Amino acid sequence: MTSRHLRLCGLVLVALSGGAVFAQQGPLRQFPRSVLLETTSETSANVSMGDLDGDGDLDLVLAKGRHWPLVDRVLINSGRGEFTSSDLAPDADRTYSAVLADLDGNKTLDLVVSNDRPDEKRVYFNDGTGKFRVAGTWGSPAWTTRNAAVADLNGDKRPDIIAANRGGQSQVCLNDGAGRFDHAPCIPIAAESATTIVPGDFDGDGAIDLAVPHRDGGQSRIFFNDGRAGFARVAAFGPSVTNARAAAAGDFNGDGRLDLVVGDERTGTRLYLNDGRGGLIAGVALGSPKDAVGAIAVGDMNNDGHADLVVGLAGGPGAVWFNSGDGRQFTSVPFGDGKGAVYGLALGDLNNDGFRDIASARSDAPNEVFFSMPATRR
Repeated sequence: MTSRHLRLCGLVLVALSGGAVFAQQGPLRQFPRSVLLETTSETSANVSMGDLDGDGDLDLVLAKGRHWPLVDRVLINSGRGEFTSSDLAPDADRTYSAVLADLDGNKTLDLVVSNDRPDEKRVYFNDGTGKFRVAGTWGSPAWTTRNAAVADLNGDKRPDIIAANRGGQSQVCLNDGAGRFDHAPCIPIAAESATTIVPGDFDGDGAIDLAVPHRDGGQSRIFFNDGRAGFARVAAFGPSVTNARAAAAGDFNGDGRLDLVVGDERTGTRLYLNDGRGGLIAGVALGSPKDAVGAIAVGDMNNDGHADLVVGLAGGPGAVWFNSGDGRQFTSVPFGDGKGAVYGLALGDLNNDGFRDIASARSDAPNEVFFSMPATRR
């Protein structure tokens, strides 16, 4: 199917051909006000968001050092979207993601840091005030790891680590229950080159599966979990040749099943709808096939109860795609100045006004937060 576009006051309405274009169900938002998180333009790779110091507002962690070692940063929020920044650790490394999760069960958010080779991949424990200490390592320094993800894969109520490795087998590293990951060998996933792996229960059986978009010209697949971190059952999705850098999951048509959005260098951003059994069927394409998609995040950006999409690009402004609720009609609102390359996005209410804001990690441009505001029409 093809898509058609209607432009209205800087917005883009998208619907599958043959279907009607409906008005956006919830009020639109825009993101004109921003704050720089740093003044330098370095090779940042990702940003994570969570309450690090237990004061009830959302803080940030910047993962820095794509290809060249840099020091990761922790940014503590005043509650008004103003941040105090400090180094995560004194040493620089090649970090692609710094993922927040309570690894040891003490109700504070710890960090899983995915460093590319030859750097160690590290676990940091949080003391409850937003200060971190190295608690151990995970995986192998030899892995060409890009993004990591966390999810309970074996049903023990502790988050495990999923490593997306480019040019090699991806891996699952199980939590020993105390936030340690060096007690047993990691489990290889029979997936080819990947820079992102999306955990989620795609077939509705209560176990967390793994969607693996192919990064370097091969077939993307879902690896279905047997509930014990076994991934023998596999299903292909999407085209046979894919160059996908980013992906995210959410229920876009309200059927209670997880759908998947993939950013592909060949085709741009495409939504895949769940067939109800865990299979993914290609749906609407969002934006131009020429868009260089670097990051995708999912969240309800206008509080209408529908999952929306936020897409970050290299060499162009990003876009918030507001969902009408059926996963077929979306309204696009641009954000950002289009400088640099966005490789990480995190969504959450940073200034406590009740609406999600956008934190953006960029290479070759300063990292930035964009604050949500009511949309105005000309």
